[in-house]
Amino acid sequence: MPYKANVVVIGAGIAGLSAAHKLHESGLVDVCVLEASDRVGGRINTGKIGNNTVEFGASWIHGTIGNPIFDLACELNLLQKSDVDKTWINEDSRAKPKLDQSQLRWKIDDQTLEEVWNVFEKLITETEDISKVKKFCKGIPEDKRTVGNYLTQGFQDYLDSSTSDTAITKTVKHDLFLFFEERECNAVGCNSLNDLNLEDFGEYIYLDGSGYCPVPDGYNRITEALAAQLNSGCIHLNQEVTQINWGSSSESDDDAEKRYHPVKVLCANSKTFYADHVIITVSLGILKEMHSTLFSPSLPSDKIDAIRNLGFGCVGKIFLEFEKPFWPTDEYSLHLIWSNKKNTKHESTIANFPWTRHLHSMYTTRPGSNVLLVWFQGNESPQIEKTTPLELEKQCLAAINECTCLESLPPIVTVEKTQWGTNPWTRGSYTYLSNTACGSDFDTLASPLPSESPDGKEAPPLQLMFAGEATHRQFYGTVHGAYLTGVREAQRLLKYLRN
Repeated sequence: MPYKANVVVIGAGIAGLSAAHKLHESGLVDVCVLEASDRVGGRINTGKIGNNTVEFGASWIHGTIGNPIFDLACELNLLQKSDVDKTWINEDSRAKPKLDQSQLRWKIDDQTLEEVWNVFEKLITETEDISKVKKFCKGIPEDKRTVGNYLTQGFQDYLDSSTSDTAITKTVKHDLFLFFEERECNAVGCNSLNDLNLEDFGEYIYLDGSGYCPVPDGYNRITEALAAQLNSGCIHLNQEVTQINWGSSSESDDDAEKRYHPVKVLCANSKTFYADHVIITVSLGILKEMHSTLFSPSLPSDKIDAIRNLGFGCVGKIFLEFEKPFWPTDEYSLHLIWSNKKNTKHESTIANFPWTRHLHSMYTTRPGSNVLLVWFQGNESPQIEKTTPLELEKQCLAAINECTCLESLPPIVTVEKTQWGTNPWTRGSYTYLSNTACGSDFDTLASPLPSESPDGKEAPPLQLMFAGEATHRQFYGTVHGAYLTGVREAQRLLKYLRN
């Protein structure tokens, strides 16, 4: 019987599952998946609040044309091909928000909204024009070559040209522009748009079709389907990997033929797994925190630099389940436009929780739901994740009261929050192109060790392979990016084995 290579996949998120599935299909390898937590899915995590299905992790399929996740959802009958251009909910941070003037405490007329939105949309679109920003960056210091700086300068030029505006009008426009920036930070995963590298920002690719397409029965249906197609016993839950020894042969203790493998994977529960190849799909947050102890010998300096340079943000959700909806339609959004004008009635409530002023948008989780989802992100995330449900409720209501005219809301019966930043298996949410990184850092992080074509005297190639959204140069921060990297590494390995 021909020898099958042993492959260990670390992480049962979408990248690990797609890699394992592709390898399993080939029949050329023996594959097992090690997952530190007690479930599959990684940063895809569907749950329930009351009778409502909610996504604690990934929320949408971003783009439905040319997206393997949408295609897979259709194959599983979770979506239909006719959903390709469907508008699901007004969630798109790249679309002009619908502001209900009757609800806003600080009035913003339609013309002002239209003007400021057009300026923001024009500027953010220009940041994706690589040739344009290259010219802009030539004349300024490196620390100013950020998306935030580009938007700030462009918006100030607009304000300066609006000579007929009163001081009050300019203040309203400034508050509105800050709201648009906050939404963009949430979409990208950063704390401030000054955290983003302007020069390579345009390398990111947005897929066409519906930009915010949910999986109606829950995103975890996709990961569960992939896991179900693997052999029974292939996925090992509660297996926290503490060290990966690579570069020298180890003898498998339980192998009757006493085969030697170049990689030994050690787990916290003292279990040991031997492999010819390991595909590492842990989050960038885990690599940032653990790379120095996780790999023996250490990773090469260029890969460590890439890990340090790339940004890994925390984006979180607060869920407010109301006794009954206070909104008139099945789908509802409430936008919080903060003003320098203080509403003294609520200022004392907010004063000790500065993060409250960063809350910007609330949405129904599903059509007909009585749950509002409140987004948060950035440097305030650790404090929010530590805040009690009772205090979260108090602050969210204070934010609503500060920014809107809504009163006499129905009671809140449940408050839940995500904790991706403090989650020991993720340490954050998703990757962004920080102002210390460049596009090539994604490629460096993705490169296998040793490389694919060593000479005969070097160690066996492809001992360590890297997948996950942080290793995709154009689709970082997305489920489809993570999925594609798992397929990419599986195909890389199969090509090597077949040759």
